[in-house]
Amino acid sequence: MKKVIAIVLAVVLVAMLGATGVSAQQNPNASAKATAMFGDLDVRAVAEYPGDGWWDWYDIDFAPIAEQTIKTANDKDLFIDLSLQTGCYTFTQVKSQGKVKDTSLGSCQIWVWVTVDGIFGERVYPRWPMVFDSRIQVLSAELQGVITDTDPITIGEPEVIELFIGTMSAHSFNFIVEDLDPGMHTIRVYVWATSMALGQEGSAEAIATVGLGSATIEEVRMVKGEDIVVW
Repeated sequence: MKKVIAIVLAVVLVAMLGATGVSAQQNPNASAKATAMFGDLDVRAVAEYPGDGWWDWYDIDFAPIAEQTIKTANDKDLFIDLSLQTGCYTFTQVKSQGKVKDTSLGSCQIWVWVTVDGIFGERVYPRWPMVFDSRIQVLSAELQGVITDTDPITIGEPEVIELFIGTMSAHSFNFIVEDLDPGMHTIRVYVWATSMALGQEGSAEAIATVGLGSATIEEVRMVKGEDIVVW
């Protein structure tokens, strides 16, 4: 059962920085050493479990959210500083009576990956997606139920416990690209957002979001003879 999803991927502002000493007739990227991009992104992965015996899962599989180009000289490297505002909202509800355990789960994850010239996993460090946000929320209860009468003791409706956690924060990570060939290169940023909700008698909901985002890309020359140290 999949419900609800509004995905609008928009990069509304792209600004080129650092292009100095270039005439109007020349390629503006010819001597540029840095570039930047900024966007108001609206990415939402929503999963809902209403307590009907099914489970819900939603996946946005590596959607491209930003793209920029930069011209590099021979054997140059790139420092890419990527920042995103991400949110994770989880709600879990359990219903229990007769000391029967009930469990609900809500989870959300957001991964980010950067590619150069459309190639995954080559020259870019790290070579795998980075987790920008993640939560797994599990709520369990083993309750007697609502007592409706004491003589004799009568159990009526199940007792209910609910838990909601919502967080939003800005995260940043530095990606490194080594030993690029001279020429124009295209940098793309991808996001992978997932949410899952499941339970038994209760209900659950999970929402993963991506809001504002920015990236700065700078051409650099590493210390001669130095390789990127991976530990």
